[in-house]
Amino acid sequence: MGWVHSCFGKLIDVGDAGTVAGRALVEERYRALLRQIPLLYVVALANYLGLHLATGGQLDSLYSPSTLLVGFVLVRLVHWVRARHRVLSADRIVRELRKTWFYALAVSVGFCAWALTLIHGASADHDGHVILFGTLAGVGCAYGLSSFPSAARLPLLFLALPLAVRLILSGDLAHIGMGISVGIVILLILRLLGIHNKGVDALVASRSEISIERERARRAERLAKSEKAKTKVIADTDPLTGLANRRAFLRALARKAGSVSRRRPFALAMVDLDGFKPINDTFGHATGDRVLEGVGARLTRTGGEGALIARTGGDEFALLLSGVTSPSAALDAGTKVCAALQEPFIVDGREFRISGCCGVALLKPGECDVEEALIRADTALYRAKESGRAGVAVFTQDMQEIHRRRAEVEKALRLPGTLERITVVFQPITDLATGELKALEALARWHDERLGRVPPDQFIPIAEQINVIEPITERLLRQAAAEATRWAASVKLSFNVSAVQLCTPGSSARILAVLGETGLSASRLQVEVTETALLADFEVARDNLQALRAAGARIVLDDFGAGHASISYLREMQFDGIKLDGALIGSVGDSIRGRRLLKGVLDLCSAMNLPSVAEHIETEEQLYLLRELGCREGQGYLLSPPLHAEAAAALAAPRLVAIGSRSAA
Repeated sequence: MGWVHSCFGKLIDVGDAGTVAGRALVEERYRALLRQIPLLYVVALANYLGLHLATGGQLDSLYSPSTLLVGFVLVRLVHWVRARHRVLSADRIVRELRKTWFYALAVSVGFCAWALTLIHGASADHDGHVILFGTLAGVGCAYGLSSFPSAARLPLLFLALPLAVRLILSGDLAHIGMGISVGIVILLILRLLGIHNKGVDALVASRSEISIERERARRAERLAKSEKAKTKVIADTDPLTGLANRRAFLRALARKAGSVSRRRPFALAMVDLDGFKPINDTFGHATGDRVLEGVGARLTRTGGEGALIARTGGDEFALLLSGVTSPSAALDAGTKVCAALQEPFIVDGREFRISGCCGVALLKPGECDVEEALIRADTALYRAKESGRAGVAVFTQDMQEIHRRRAEVEKALRLPGTLERITVVFQPITDLATGELKALEALARWHDERLGRVPPDQFIPIAEQINVIEPITERLLRQAAAEATRWAASVKLSFNVSAVQLCTPGSSARILAVLGETGLSASRLQVEVTETALLADFEVARDNLQALRAAGARIVLDDFGAGHASISYLREMQFDGIKLDGALIGSVGDSIRGRRLLKGVLDLCSAMNLPSVAEHIETEEQLYLLRELGCREGQGYLLSPPLHAEAAAALAAPRLVAIGSRSAA
């Protein structure tokens, strides 16, 4: 029974709808049948009528087998004509093909039985007509079913072939020849059906593979686009706060600033936090990160709909605000931003208070480029910081002079030959108790023919921003070191290293190389570094300072008392001295509190066995108090103004120096 079922299954094979290729083959067969089967039934009817008329037959009764066969053919013809507009699933198509197979078998057997009945006892002419129309019906039906091979074989095997066998068995030589010819034609058509079926199978399989590959390519493309979109989001997002990062912000600013289709003004606000660094240094980065997340959330709520909020630096944020069309509205927006930061931030039950200064630039699309827009906002932020904590400022024409001056300084710094015009002068650092000259601090001086005198606190930050500070610093160090070789061996060269240079890997090697070129021993170099420089990249800065110290140079922490976290650096890094910020010295004559603060700082230096240097000593009262409190060294206009190289060389020759005025540089 299993063998019979297997053979029958192969005989009635309609295809496998369980696979992609199988479904494609089944659907292709069905589409072809929709076009061909109506023609099949037309051929069957035409041959039936031709045979009926050629044999001189009369219309049978309505219930005769031949009439019922014709009625069945007509019903199936109508069924297939109406099926043209139906869309079937693969499983429904399989069922339809199976029915088609059985109907083809029934029609073939019925037509064959009727034809054989006509041959039996008929005349020779009538037998020829039966063979002609029966064979044509079998071949025509096979063609109509050619896309469905297992059904296409049925008219040949159960209609045309029995007629051929009947002719061969008749004993008449003419009939035998006709039967053999018909049999050969049947065999050829069966072979053609097999070849055609293999070709169709291969074509459908190829189409299916192409479709699968195409769909796979589409999925891969969709996945690639999705991954690209995710990558873009990640690349444009600050991982800590979830806000836009600096790159995405600058791109959005470029679009707004460069647009000429929309002329409505918008505001660019820059926010710099006050009081954040002590939180980060005292309670750790995890706590600091939580505070920054809170800042980002508050700025997002404050910015409102249509605003773009970005974290552009460690504790720096920027906002693009739409709908801000006037200076008063820009001021209100900046005030709201600062007010949003006034409420304390709660992290793990602790309350942290910070504030922020905000500089706002009101911009019109197409008015300026991105760099100009940032300069305006930075200029306003600088003015806001001058106002104190939580200060707010809007860029106005009054600030244009500051902006213009900055632009001119930047332009001049980029010009060839500018470095040669930046020179060095020296301010003495003396022992406050004995008056002995301990060191000479190198100070940069720049007098431009067009700009006039440009102070260091004006051009050095700009030089750092446009990446020309390193060649300036190296040139000044080379000048100063060459001059220091003319001084007494006991006098050191004190030199300030910029944040950019200090936080550049390998800069210590370049500094030592300059000393080697000039012949100045590293033990005579005193490197002054600020807290700001250490904040930029502490690890790189520490590596450079350790390398310099290992070579014999002294490391002095400059501007102690001006920042927030200097004490933590005293703990984490080894210094050879501390230079007190001038604000500590200037306040001693104004209040008792200022004197107590200065005394506390000096006591801290003494406890850590670190020599202290006071700067900006300008009055006898300050000098007296510093001596009384135990400050070891000092500098300032009261002791000596900065000196040109020749005057400094003359001063550095003797071992002792009298406290008094000198010819100023």
